[in-house]
Amino acid sequence: MLEPLLINGYAFWLLLGLVLLVSEFFAPGMVAVFFGIGALIVGVLTLVGLVDSLAVQLLLFALISVGTLFGLRQHFRRWLQGEETNAQNTNPDNIELTGKRVKVLTDFEQGTGHVQLNGAKWDAESSDVLKAGDSAWVLSHSGILLQVAATPPDA
Repeated sequence: MLEPLLINGYAFWLLLGLVLLVSEFFAPGMVAVFFGIGALIVGVLTLVGLVDSLAVQLLLFALISVGTLFGLRQHFRRWLQGEETNAQNTNPDNIELTGKRVKVLTDFEQGTGHVQLNGAKWDAESSDVLKAGDSAWVLSHSGILLQVAATPPDA
């Protein structure tokens, strides 16, 4: 009684499916998960009585597993790993700072000083005379060095 259940019964397929799905966590490669999906589908079809024969179960397992592997693997990989569409937008140096208002923290001596932007202290350069406590606006930036002016860039 137990032997037929283990060979072609739904319990075997459901257990195999779960084992294959869990194995993907230990050896990720986006392969075992599709064979696990195939085994689970065959297990459910066997459970509801749509499939009885071991040969049909094996054939369905192979077709579903290989079909999902080739049909869905790239889609799942993109979904799980993400996809970078525009490298320029992810570069931290390309954050739009132009036109932002800053607070001058130190008097600018020889065209250099410090300003506060978004709660952080930045090194800055300016051709304008700026005193501590003044407001200034970002004209451009290069890395962590801001070019600031006493008037907004659009004024």
